[in-house]
Amino acid sequence: MKLLWMTDLHLMSGGEKHRSGVDPAVRLRVCLDDMLAEHADAARLIITGDLIQLRHTAAYGMLAEALAEVPIPVRLLVGNHDDREALARAFPALQLSNGFVQNAEQLNGYQLIYLDTLADNSMHSGQLSAERLAWLETTLGESQGPALLFMHHPPATVGIPALDKARLNDGDIELARILQRHRHRQPYLLCGHLHRNVSGVWKGTPFTVMTAPYIGFALRMQEQKLVAVDENPGYGVILCNEEGVVIHTNSLRKRVDTLETLSAR
Repeated sequence: MKLLWMTDLHLMSGGEKHRSGVDPAVRLRVCLDDMLAEHADAARLIITGDLIQLRHTAAYGMLAEALAEVPIPVRLLVGNHDDREALARAFPALQLSNGFVQNAEQLNGYQLIYLDTLADNSMHSGQLSAERLAWLETTLGESQGPALLFMHHPPATVGIPALDKARLNDGDIELARILQRHRHRQPYLLCGHLHRNVSGVWKGTPFTVMTAPYIGFALRMQEQKLVAVDENPGYGVILCNEEGVVIHTNSLRKRVDTLETLSAR
């Protein structure tokens, strides 16, 4: 089974760009074009939140138009820049659980779980409330086989102070306990939010954080503020079979340069 994975699109309404000149709409287009050219056989396209830049809710319409051309079933999650209600209006078929953008499905022997980590207080750090954690416990108990948990905020500290302040820091302790109780399910966490490639093991559970089509954040372990860098846009290709899980990062550049030059004219 092949899955495609994107995160942190940060689309802006009105064709706005990042102050560096990076155009998030162009970056999305480049990634989607490459996905369809190389990986049209994928079973799902999963986008793990920060679909728009904060308060740019009109950009959900741009995303809906772009994804309408994608024949692969898409699963959308929310991050700290997202708005649940505006997202639901733009995507009427979005599956919700008690108002949260989370659901689960069984596919080729794997359980795919999509978690909502948007904080109730609108902070940039993440939250798994008691209600969401109870749903996860029940969901893990209802299935068999390996479990892939997609979520926006990673629970692990990664050594970059500004990012560690904004991790999943509300509900993380109970999340670790739940994953330990269901360790026979071989849970794997797949997260966004960091705009970097990071992987490791958190409290016994492996995790991967995917790079973004949008700007990246530099590896500055002494800085207290985020340092934005214009890195190659990219997306993930996940391969799942009876042996386990392999995750590739596909980094793109040449076509981005051409399109961003054209869009600036």
